Amino acid sequence: MSPKISIIVPVYKVELYLRKCIDSILNQTFKDFELILVDDGSPDRCGEICDEYRKKDNRIKVLHKKNGGLSSARNAGLDIAKGDYIGFVDSDDWIESDMYEVLYNLCIENNSEIGVINYQIVYPDRQKNKKNSDLKIFNKKEAMDEILKGRYFEEIVWSKLFKKEAIEKIRFKEHIKYEDTDFTYRVIHKCEKISYLGKSLYNYLIREGSTMDMISKEIVLDYIYIYDEMYEFYKNNQLNSKEIILLKLIDSGLNTLNEIIKNDFLEIKIILDKYFYKFLKIKKIHKKTKFLLIILKLNPSLYIKMIKKLFIKEKLK
Repeated sequence: MSPKISIIVPVYKVELYLRKCIDSILNQTFKDFELILVDDGSPDRCGEICDEYRKKDNRIKVLHKKNGGLSSARNAGLDIAKGDYIGFVDSDDWIESDMYEVLYNLCIENNSEIGVINYQIVYPDRQKNKKNSDLKIFNKKEAMDEILKGRYFEEIVWSKLFKKEAIEKIRFKEHIKYEDTDFTYRVIHKCEKISYLGKSLYNYLIREGSTMDMISKEIVLDYIYIYDEMYEFYKNNQLNSKEIILLKLIDSGLNTLNEIIKNDFLEIKIILDKYFYKFLKIKKIHKKTKFLLIILKLNPSLYIKMIKKLFIKEKLK
C-alpha cells in the first residue's frame, strides 16, 4: 500500500546537520510517509549516514547518485516517489514535529491540491519569524498572484505539500538557481485550490555555504531568464500580476547589467528590450530607471560608460 506522503531530501555536504534533519522528519506526529534520501554524490559521510538510518527505519529509501545539483536530486526523488502527496526538506534544515500533520490536514480538510505553512529563518545569532495568520484559501488565479506579491507565501517548495497528481511530469529545471520559482508557478497553475496557514513549522538555516548564502554572493542571471519565461506564461494563460513580473524583471535585469557590463550583456539587453514599451507604461517605475532603459536601448555604449562612472563614484565614497 502506498504511503500518504513522500518526503524528498536532497543530501550534499551536510554531514554536521543531516542527523538533526532526518530525526525531525522521523519524529513527525504524522506517521504514514516514506522518506527519500537522495545522496547527490556527497564526498563526506552523508551517504553512510543515510544508509545507517535506512537500516533503522523501513520507511526510508536511499538513492545514491552522481552529483548533479539540487534540482537533479529532487527530480530523482520525484521519479521514485509513491506517496499521494509530495513534500521537500533541505538536508541542513529541520522541521517541527507536527508540520506534515498540519500540511496534510490542510489539503484533506479543505480539498486543496497544495497546503502551505510559514517558516522561520535561523541565523547563527538570531531567528527571524514570519507573522502568524489564520487559515486562508486561494483559488488558482489568487495563488498565482500571491507567489509574486509574497504577502503570505512565496514560491519556495519546502513550506508546501503538493498533491502528486498536480505535479505529474513537471520537474525542477536543472543547473539553475531559483529552481523553486520556475517549478512552483507551473504546479500551482494546475491546481484549483491552495490552503495556507500562517504557522511557522519549518526552520530554514542560514550558514556559510548554504544555498541562500551563495546566492547572495553571486551574480545571478537565472532570475532574468525565469521572469522572461514567467511573463510569457502568465500572458498566454491570461493571468493577472504581469506588471509585477515586469517590475521584478527590470530590477533583476538592470542590477545584473550593472555588475557584469560585458559578460552576457547583449543577451540580457535583448530580453529587456523586448519589454521596453511595456516598461515605459508602468507608473511605478521611477523616472531615473526609465531614463536608464531609454539609454540602454538607444545607446548601449553610453549606458556602459554611465554605469562605469557610477560604479567608480560608489567605490570612492
